[in-house]
Amino acid sequence: MPDVITSIAIQKKNKNRFNIFIDEQYAFSLSRELAESIKTGDTLTENRIAKLKQADAHHTAYYRGLYFLNFRPRSRMEIKTYLIRKEFPPDAIESTLSRLESHGYINDHEFARLWIENRRRLKPKGMYALVGELKQKGIDDHVIKDLLLDFDETESAWEAIAPRLNRIQTDDKNAFNKKIYGFLSRRGFSYSICKQICDQAWEKQIHAVDEKISDD
Repeated sequence: MPDVITSIAIQKKNKNRFNIFIDEQYAFSLSRELAESIKTGDTLTENRIAKLKQADAHHTAYYRGLYFLNFRPRSRMEIKTYLIRKEFPPDAIESTLSRLESHGYINDHEFARLWIENRRRLKPKGMYALVGELKQKGIDDHVIKDLLLDFDETESAWEAIAPRLNRIQTDDKNAFNKKIYGFLSRRGFSYSICKQICDQAWEKQIHAVDEKISDD
């Protein structure tokens, strides 16, 4: 037997959601958009209720996804993981991902490009670290390979260490190299790159000392 809507009430904490009461009892809630498609006195079959709930899950999941994107760009996997954590049904999650992609809000290639560029400018890292970070974000191997094809790891390593050279106060080459190597290896740079930058940094350090002595 169809159920009769006896009341539709706006939620106190969320003005865009409405509580639906059937036979004077709370039954479920809907977004404003869906709540406007029904009214008090309407009769709802079980099938109609199921469709309303499904449509609401799709609607809510999409706007949750948009909200999550407000803070920073996200990969497809990040958004999927977020929606799974919020316990949306699989069909609503896939619908949301497809919709966000179709509107250009999800683009793993662009996301990865921006990630690499931001790392280069703000916190330079080595190839190994970048590959690991992008894989954790769910970026496909072919996208990673394409974007890192022209990546200059030596330049990135120098950009990472150059601002810190003045803080390393030692004339002991082994101690100097240990500090440089430790810092760069933690940033994911390879041994060969670390060694190359250690030599380059030490040469710069010695040159600076020689200039200071000459000035004195």
